[in-house]
Amino acid sequence: MSTTELMLKTSLEGRVLRTLQTHFRRPNIVLVRESLGANGLSPEQVEETLRLLQEGNLTVAEIMSQLREKGFFG
Repeated sequence: MSTTELMLKTSLEGRVLRTLQTHFRRPNIVLVRESLGANGLSPEQVEETLRLLQEGNLTVAEIMSQLREKGFFG
């Protein structure tokens, strides 16, 4: 595993990415909401992420791109 991969796994961005990927394998919006909050997103950021997720026409990569543009990860 490269250093970049290791850093991604431990960063907020990596944790959010894994949470969103999990939702697409086993959709459970309640668990996603709790996980995003536990990972360090503010309540407003959690709601914005869930709104994007529930639109249903965005991929994980597209959602992550929008979150980056909104400055969620620093």
